[in-house]
Amino acid sequence: MITLDFTGKNAIVTGGGSGIAKAIALQLAEAGANVWIGEIVEKNAQATIDEMKKYQKSYGYTKTDVSKKEDVEAMFRDAKERFGKIDIVVNAAGVFAPVHFIEAGAEDIKRYLDINLMGVIYGCQIALREMIEQGGGGKIVNISSVGGRQGDPEFPYYALGKAGIINLTQSAAYCGAPHRINVNAVCPGIIRTPMWDTILKGMTGGDPNADYDKLFNDVLLARTPLGRAQTGDDIAYTVLFLCSRYTDEVTGQSWNVCGGSVMS
Repeated sequence: MITLDFTGKNAIVTGGGSGIAKAIALQLAEAGANVWIGEIVEKNAQATIDEMKKYQKSYGYTKTDVSKKEDVEAMFRDAKERFGKIDIVVNAAGVFAPVHFIEAGAEDIKRYLDINLMGVIYGCQIALREMIEQGGGGKIVNISSVGGRQGDPEFPYYALGKAGIINLTQSAAYCGAPHRINVNAVCPGIIRTPMWDTILKGMTGGDPNADYDKLFNDVLLARTPLGRAQTGDDIAYTVLFLCSRYTDEVTGQSWNVCGGSVMS
C-alpha cells in the first residue's frame, strides 16, 4: 500500500500564504510534516499557519521577498533554528507578468524575472548547500508552469521565467544527485486564480459587462482534454509524491499537471 507519510520531515514552502503554495503547505502538514513558510504578505502566512495548527505539528514563517537573496537566507536560518534540519524545499512563490513582449520596460522585465526565476535560483542554491552539509539526501521541487513550455507574446517574461525553472531544475538535479538530493519541477495547467482574471480581462479588452466565468470555461474546454480546471490540491498531490520515497529514482524531471492541455 502506498502511503504518503511525512512524519518527522521538515519542509520549507515559499509563497505558502496563498494559491498553489498554500495548498502544498497544507497538504504537507496534513501528511505529518513540520512546515516553514516564506511569504511576503505576513497576514496570509499567518492565516495558513492558523489552518495548519489542527495537525499539531511545528510551523512558522519568515517574511520573505524571494527576489532578495538575503531574505531567502533568513528564511532558511529561521527554519533550521526551529527544526534543526531541512528535508524538503518547495520553491513555489511567483507572480504573473501580463506585459506584452514589445511594450515591456526594463524594470518590468527585471521585476518578474527576479521573483519568478531568481527566487527559485536562490531557493535551490541554498537548499542544496544546506542538504549537502547536513547529509542524508533531500527533496527539492520547483513550481514552473505549462506556460514555460512555449513562448507567448502577451506574457513572454512569465513564460521565460517558467521555462528557466525547467532548465534550472535539470542543472540543480545534476548537482544534487551525488548527494541523494532529488530536484524536480511541477508544471501546473489552468487554475482559476487571480492570474486568470488578468488574462480574461485582457481577452475582453477590459469590458466590464463580460461574462468572465463563461469565457474561462470556454477557454478551459477548448484547451483541456480532461475537461476541468486543475486545483491547488491537484498540484499539491504531485508535489507530495515527488517529495516521497517512492520517487527516489526521479530527478531532473518536469511533470505537467494540466489535464492534458500540454502533452510532453
